[in-house]
Amino acid sequence: MRGKTISALGGIAILFVAGCSSPRVNTTMLAWSDIARMTDLMAEDLSNSPRIVHRDASSPRWVWSMDRVRNLSEHPMSDAEKWGAMARFRTLLTESRFGRDRHIAFILPPSEWQRYASDMFDPDAARLGPTHALRADFRSDTASSMRARSDAYLCAFQLVDLADGEILWESAYETKFSVTRSDLD
Repeated sequence: MRGKTISALGGIAILFVAGCSSPRVNTTMLAWSDIARMTDLMAEDLSNSPRIVHRDASSPRWVWSMDRVRNLSEHPMSDAEKWGAMARFRTLLTESRFGRDRHIAFILPPSEWQRYASDMFDPDAARLGPTHALRADFRSDTASSMRARSDAYLCAFQLVDLADGEILWESAYETKFSVTRSDLD
């Protein structure tokens, strides 16, 4: 009898503690796997765009800087998350022969250049001037009810000629996530 009483009290204690734990959050936010898929697709699309395909090693050099990434979505993204996506995008392009074969150089955004270069030399004297900018905007649209939530994401990318503002390439990655809530959510 004593063992059954202790077991019953233990079960009640577990139910009580479980009932007081923080609620499980059902999320539809972008995950790193989504960022990886997005940057893979965007790097391939940019590499195959008509303005890029026709370039070769004898073309005039283009100097690209990733100067802007904005989170216009309804979900917070840290600077590390935003710039991490852009760094992965740039890395996919630079780890291949993309830049060398098309005479494209990549440089750090001005704020990053100032931070890293100032310890070694005059950053203004040594910096290549960008000719083009790669930019990204993250947007979302949320629909939510008591029983469900969905988030549609649009991650738009542009390559802009800084001499005249012409958009030379533009593409986007779209994805949607939805969850159904239970009474425990």
